[in-house]
Parts: sequence; C-alpha cells; structure tokens
Amino acid sequence: MHAQRLLFAAVLVAIFAIPLRAFSLLERIEPDVLVVTDVTDAGRSLPEVSPLSPVYFKGITLGARLGTFPGDKEPDIKELTQFITRLLAKQGYRGSPGSAHPPTLFLVLQWGYMRRGADHLWFLGYNPADDIAAPKMINMLGPEIFLRNMRSRETQAILDMADEDLYGIIITAFEHESAKTDKPVILWQTRVAFPATGNYMKDALPKMATVAAAQIGRETKKPVLRDPADYRNEQSTLGELEVLDWERVPEAETK
Repeated sequence: MHAQRLLFAAVLVAIFAIPLRAFSLLERIEPDVLVVTDVTDAGRSLPEVSPLSPVYFKGITLGARLGTFPGDKEPDIKELTQFITRLLAKQGYRGSPGSAHPPTLFLVLQWGYMRRGADHLWFLGYNPADDIAAPKMINMLGPEIFLRNMRSRETQAILDMADEDLYGIIITAFEHESAKTDKPVILWQTRVAFPATGNYMKDALPKMATVAAAQIGRETKKPVLRDPADYRNEQSTLGELEVLDWERVPEAETK
C-alpha cells in the first residue's frame, strides 16, 4: 500500500511539473490551412506581382464545382467571389476596369467539398520525392517503412489530410488572350485545403482564402502550412457587395 501511495504521488508531481505551454498545445483546436501554388514556365517568365506592380484580370466563377454536402451551409457565390477579389487586390491582382488597364490574366475560381477517398494527394501537392518514407516499389513494403517517423511536418500533414473530408479552393490563371481558344496558356494554379469536419463551408472558405492570400499566384516549392490563429485579426467574414470583374457561370451549367 505504501508503494502504491508513493507511485500515485510521483504521478501527481510529474503532471504538475509539465510546463503550462504544453497544455496550450491541447487547446489548439484548429488545424492548419494548406496552400500550394504550381507555376508553369510561362508563368515564371512574368514579372513579379505586387501592390506597387499590379496586373489586371478578368475572370469566371464556377462556384462549388468541387462538390457539396447535403446539410452544409454554403456561401453566397457572389459574396465569396467579391471577398476573394478584395484579397487578390491586396496582393496586386486587380480587376480590369476597361481599356485603361486591359487584362493580361484570365482567372478561374472554384471551390467546394471534397469527400475522403478521392485523390487528395495531387490537390495537396504531395511529391514522393519529398517523402523519405515513400514506397520505393508500388504495392510493396521496403526498408522505407522504418523511416515514417522521419517525415517532414508538411509531408505528414498532407498524408493526414488526404484521409479527411476537405474544403478546397482553386484559382487558376491563364494568359488572357489564349483563355478562350483551343490552346489556353496556363500560368499558375493555387490550391487551398482545410479539413471539413466540424466546419461549415460558408465559414471555412473565407478563412481559408484569408490565410492563403499571400501565396496566391506565388510559387511554393513545397506545400505551405499556415496556422489560422496567426490571422485572427484579419477580416475573414463576407462583407458588402461591390462591382466585380468576374463572369458567373449559369447555375444550370454547374450542376
């Protein structure tokens, strides 16, 4: 009995000796937002975009083309498009007002719910070359199985998210003049992902776009993880409507 009391006391001491910041890790509920931007050779040849060196665009909104879920709360297409337009403007991507600034880009915006079991690895920017534990032979296990604990944080996050239901945003940029031809020239594509479990689409998408804004159109050598807590002071709710430079695909065409 005396030994049991000593063991119990030792456990209490160990618990209270844990630094308080360790408990702060348990309080963090929100997962990271993952952002990846792929840029083509044609896109790399363009000047860097910034608020001081803007580019002008026209665009089209496809809405929730990536999918929906019954019972989810979806954002208004026009409101979310305008919200993302404002974020783009802060990064130097501005809607073309007309002949004074003719557009050089044509942007295609879409978002939605992606069910687990789909091919999330591509969307999340998974590259086997960056995974120290990637299988060396298809459908076979090798020595790499012992390296799983040595994976980078980004790679492990990708693999974890690949097994979840996700919300996604895709913004794809084309060279404007080629966009409606049979040989469109793609310049870059930004993809944003966030776990859907425990969230509504109308709340998650503005947050995702806000967190990802700095990476839109800017090449990421590997997927980037962003903590939403770092952006709590940023405006991530849908606001008042304003004039857009986007076309909207008729709802009948998005079904």
